[in-house]
Amino acid sequence: MGFMTRTARLVAWTGLTAAGALHAVWAAGSPWPERNHKRLGDAVIGNSKQLPDSQTTAIISGAAFAGGAVAAGGLGEGKFIVGVRRIAGLTFIARAAFGGGAALKVLGLPEPGKQFEELDRRYYRPLFGVLGAAMLIGAKDKKKRARKLSA
Repeated sequence: MGFMTRTARLVAWTGLTAAGALHAVWAAGSPWPERNHKRLGDAVIGNSKQLPDSQTTAIISGAAFAGGAVAAGGLGEGKFIVGVRRIAGLTFIARAAFGGGAALKVLGLPEPGKQFEELDRRYYRPLFGVLGAAMLIGAKDKKKRARKLSA
């Protein structure tokens, strides 16, 4: 595996594991880094009235941790796992391209407020773009590359 693939996998693993840890903190009931749940809702889903429950947030946390394992290569290099990396990468890039408002609409949530839109523009969209690119770069199929080198 080349330097770029290893680096991309490390970036994706770091980002997804951090997201999993943050969602675990929220699932446990903490509004960190905000002062209260109302402000947290405004910042992360654009609405303080429809906060996800702790069970849903815990599921998201587990999915992010699993995504980190997939990104890092911890679940192998099979065709299915490589496909999962690619689909995740494309999904993250679509989230970056279309923005949080579109993602909230797909999830059936109300239009976001100004704070969310600003945070999305500054932080969330670039983060999803980096994670998406890292997932795609890290999705290289070692078997396919070995076949090309032997040909």
